Amino acid sequence: MGDSYRLKIGDFQCLVVNDGGFVGNAHMLFANAPEDELLQVLQRYGHEPDYLPSTWTCLLIKTPNNVVLVDTGFGTGSEYGGQLLPLLREEGFQPQDIDTVILTHGHADHIGGCVDGTGNVTFSEATYYMWRDEWDFWTTEATLKESSEWAASIARQKLPPLAGQLQTLDKETEIVPGIRVIAAPGHTTGHIAVEVASRGEYLLDMVDVALHPIQIEYPEWYSQLDQIPEQTVATRQAIYPRAAEQNALVLAFHFSPFPSLGHITKQDRRWKWQPLQR
Repeated sequence: MGDSYRLKIGDFQCLVVNDGGFVGNAHMLFANAPEDELLQVLQRYGHEPDYLPSTWTCLLIKTPNNVVLVDTGFGTGSEYGGQLLPLLREEGFQPQDIDTVILTHGHADHIGGCVDGTGNVTFSEATYYMWRDEWDFWTTEATLKESSEWAASIARQKLPPLAGQLQTLDKETEIVPGIRVIAAPGHTTGHIAVEVASRGEYLLDMVDVALHPIQIEYPEWYSQLDQIPEQTVATRQAIYPRAAEQNALVLAFHFSPFPSLGHITKQDRRWKWQPLQR
């Protein structure tokens, strides 16, 4: 199930890791799309409405001075994920080698690997970073009630043990030289993207700004999983031009097939996803 893919961005060594995945459907992913138009678009893309595979693609960046992990996957003990740690070890990285962990938001497929089955912090030597509003949302009982009980229970297990190692952010920040956190709210209240820059080359990990390549062409089509739909659309309208202007290699956490990498370009007045050919 798992897979990994190496690439270079300037002086940085990057490793894209497939923690696992699941199969979604059109009703979930394109909640507000007109049905007739959606069926036509799905047919043009060669997709079946009830079979839309999704990956869980984490990112590791080795800079000259740091080893940075963006998101931790679902964690062990799941039939859907849990491949991150075995794949990191296959590539020569032990959990204690990672000094920085960026948590882009509080959904289970991004925070599940933070803590192991016994409650111990997985990346014990790392400083963790999360947007302050996001941390507050997922660690406050009043707001946890706005989520499903399943999502809330995962947050209760995985986030409090990080408190002693976690720094919260309230502005766009360079976490380590060449790696910057970008505000990208909408999918969740404090969702963030991550920009990697070295020697004029860029990798933009837009995480869950879009959940499927169709949402590059149709940024107005949000999903049932987007907490603030109108903000999701506004964030896409800001992120896509940024990626195109920088000619950034874009990583989209859920885009299938793995390695979930590609470029965003403009064609016929619409944005398009051009997947990386392995």
